[in-house]
Amino acid sequence: MAKEVSSIGDIRLINSLQEAMSILIETNFDLLILDLKLPDGNGIELLKWLKEKKIDTKVFVFSISKELKKTALRYGAYAFFDKAKDADELIEALKKA
Repeated sequence: MAKEVSSIGDIRLINSLQEAMSILIETNFDLLILDLKLPDGNGIELLKWLKEKKIDTKVFVFSISKELKKTALRYGAYAFFDKAKDADELIEALKKA
C-alpha cells in the first residue's frame, strides 16, 4: 500500500506502539494509518494516548477487526477501514484528506 500512496507526500512506516509514541512526541503528522494489531500492543492504546496527550492528527484505522470499530471511533479515529476489503477506499480517502 505504501507504493500506492507514495505520491501523496512524506510517508513514514512505524512498526511498533513504542516507536510510534516516541516519534509522535517530536513530530507532527497530518494523518496516521493505524493497524490495531501491533507487535508490542494494541492500536487502541495509541488512540487513547493520542487523546490524552492532545496530539491532533487524523487517524485512519486499517484493521481486520470489525469488532473494534466502535471502540476505535470512540477513542478518536477519524475513519475505520476493513483491511480485508477496503484498501482502495482507504487510498482514495488519503488522497482527499
